[in-house]
Amino acid sequence: MSDDLHPAARSVQLLELLAERERLDAEILACVGSWDASGAWGEEGAVTPAWWLAWRGRMTRTEATRLVRNARLAHRHERTGKALAAGDITSSHVDVLARAVRNREDLYPDGEDGLIDAATELSPDDFRYVARRWRWLADDEVASEDAKEQFERRRLHASTTFGGMVLGDFELDPEGGATVLTALEARAKPDPVGSGPNRSRAQRMADALVQMAAESLGRDGQGGRPGRTVDVVIDVDTAAGRPPADLTSARCDLDRVGPIARVTAERLMCDCAIGRVLMKGRSEILDVGRRVRDITPAQRRALIRRDGGCIFPGCDRPHWWCDGHHLVPYEDGGPTDLANLGLLCRRHHVLCHEGGWNLARAPDGTVTAKPP
Repeated sequence: MSDDLHPAARSVQLLELLAERERLDAEILACVGSWDASGAWGEEGAVTPAWWLAWRGRMTRTEATRLVRNARLAHRHERTGKALAAGDITSSHVDVLARAVRNREDLYPDGEDGLIDAATELSPDDFRYVARRWRWLADDEVASEDAKEQFERRRLHASTTFGGMVLGDFELDPEGGATVLTALEARAKPDPVGSGPNRSRAQRMADALVQMAAESLGRDGQGGRPGRTVDVVIDVDTAAGRPPADLTSARCDLDRVGPIARVTAERLMCDCAIGRVLMKGRSEILDVGRRVRDITPAQRRALIRRDGGCIFPGCDRPHWWCDGHHLVPYEDGGPTDLANLGLLCRRHHVLCHEGGWNLARAPDGTVTAKPP
């Protein structure tokens, strides 16, 4: 690119180069798709096409694996390949699609038209959320397994350095992450003018974490779980368990996190201070649920007296760690009365909703747990 170009001409030239690169990327995907299907990569003794590309194409194994994955999607699905060749979607859209379709390849043909329609209208960044929503909506059973796996992956590591600093890293499932982010953001507001040296965002978030811990240690008489103020935005079709007619309007999103499994949303609305925003289409709000528990304070007090803590067999978690849980799900007609309610700690609440376990209470009050 010449240094004596006018800035406007430089911008035009850059856009032309990017357009040419996109055309070449689309051709490369088409070529790799046909080459992969032909098995030509095995003629030189390669074990996989990605291995051959990493060796002969001088790219990383990660780049090669992604290229083969994306090329296979475009090659094996006619409308996806045609949309890419025509320039209706970009190679970035295909990359987003391939990530979403992973482990759901057999479900993609049923959703291909809706996904491609959405991709032609949206930028790759905006389309990423639509593809993630389709991934959760495509198969509730697979989505439930994914949600359970995310919860099981939760972790936090912390260690103290020689100088006394504490270092750590963590992974949280969507619900836990949204709770922590909301609490941190509420305590990490920008410093007011004139209040002293302004802290960086990272410093404010660190101070907010310490403040949360101090508040927890200083709380007197923990008589119940602290309230949370997080919204679940869900469209009317998803809430009813119906496949959405338009993927761009499908919603089952947790504030600050994005798309979550429908089964997770059902658990959050079982007995958590989670707001519900029910949508029809992209902008029509049908109902804004109040941030109150379905279970009344009087019922919760009765549950505390009766159950004491988590009712899952063998669990000794105290009641202030627990949600109220409908033994027969509310969405299946289970009433919100004491006979159909019990306290569950978060781990076992997830196990019952996302994990598919069922609880039953005998006439003598004994609770049994049945795996899926």
